[in-house]
Amino acid sequence: MTEINNKKLSSFGGEINIEDFNTNSPYKKRITNQIAANNLKSELISKQNKRKEEQEYKNMTLEELRKMKIISNTNGRPVSDLTDEKWQKEFNIRKLFITPYDKNTKKLSGSYSKEAGSRNEETQGVYNGKTNWQEYCLFINDVLNNIRSGQIDYCYYIYQITDLLKFHFDDLRTKYCDGYWEVWLER
Repeated sequence: MTEINNKKLSSFGGEINIEDFNTNSPYKKRITNQIAANNLKSELISKQNKRKEEQEYKNMTLEELRKMKIISNTNGRPVSDLTDEKWQKEFNIRKLFITPYDKNTKKLSGSYSKEAGSRNEETQGVYNGKTNWQEYCLFINDVLNNIRSGQIDYCYYIYQITDLLKFHFDDLRTKYCDGYWEVWLER
């Protein structure tokens, strides 16, 4: 009973239920509500500190953040000591520098690529296949189709994730897994 008296009961919030007054057995919903109410202040302070830190980062350039080793020194393959915890922090910082596409833009377009392909000196022929940009667009569009259908897909470079963020800024989720990223949409 002394433990209850020492806690600030004024921070409790939520609906009162008849089970709240049951003293014979613990009521899980009441306990959960009280724990959430007691933790609310620290969560709010943590979110405020995170916003201040993000504002500070937003005023910096990507190069400055790289020099300070706050984000990776590359947009390509992950660094060898990257963990998912480090990646989640970097992911949130990188989001500050992303400008999302218009909601009407559903995929990358590679059809208007001006590159004509390379000339083969031995045969004097012209390569008429897809350009690197067109192949990249196909990859990103395939990943977009998969994650939009509720599946998990994979990325191998940071720039791929930043391109996906332009389409799904608010709901793209990632998890770093020893050399690659799992990507999906939060529904």
